[in-house]
Amino acid sequence: MNKYTINSLIKELKNFKLDSYVYFDFCECVPSCINSYRGIYTEPALGWKPTGYSRITILNEYPKVKDLIEELERSIGTTFTGWKGGEFTYSGNESLHIDNPGDATNTIIDYISNHEWYIIIHTKREKK
Repeated sequence: MNKYTINSLIKELKNFKLDSYVYFDFCECVPSCINSYRGIYTEPALGWKPTGYSRITILNEYPKVKDLIEELERSIGTTFTGWKGGEFTYSGNESLHIDNPGDATNTIIDYISNHEWYIIIHTKREKK
């Protein structure tokens, strides 16, 4: 069962230093933006983008906790278009997935770990 929603993630992120960088636990990818989850259009997904050599990135492009909180807060009440159409508005209480637009890998947040100058969002595959 997915325990994370936009609201619960915001609440947990506020426990960390706002200037800490945010990474996912896979390939040093970082969070990007909220979109409609292809697997269930009525639920949101937090996208990701690569870093490192495959996408030459300078350090100030890496999101910080405060940036992710802003993106999550901005998504509440915003209308998103589903992969095959339809419009969806999220209250912040729907299950939150980790996927880019068009993907439906059943990936969710498992937990978040705190490190000296960054946090890691650990993911897992949700069993269907």
